[in-house]
Amino acid sequence: MVLLYYTWVLVLLRVFPDLASWVDASFGMFAPLFNPDSMILIILPIWIGVVVIMVIAMWIGYTMVTTPAPEPLEDFDFDEEEASEKKEE
Repeated sequence: MVLLYYTWVLVLLRVFPDLASWVDASFGMFAPLFNPDSMILIILPIWIGVVVIMVIAMWIGYTMVTTPAPEPLEDFDFDEEEASEKKEE
C-alpha cells in the first residue's frame, strides 16, 4: 500500500497534472490525503529513520547504565603454587 501511495503521489500526480485537479474536485475534504505535498513523502522516511536510530541508541545506553558490573575475576597467583610444589618434591 505504501508503494502504491508513493507511486500515486510522486509519479502519477506529477506526470499527469490534470489528475491533481480531478483529485481536488472529487475527494472534497479528503483531497489533501490523496494529493499531499511531495516533500512530506520525501522527508517523512528520513525523519522516521533518524528517530528509530536514536531510540536504538537510547536503548543501548539505558542497558549499559542499568547493567551491573561483572564480578571481578579471582587473582590466581600461579608463582606461589609452583614454589610450594617444588618445596614438596
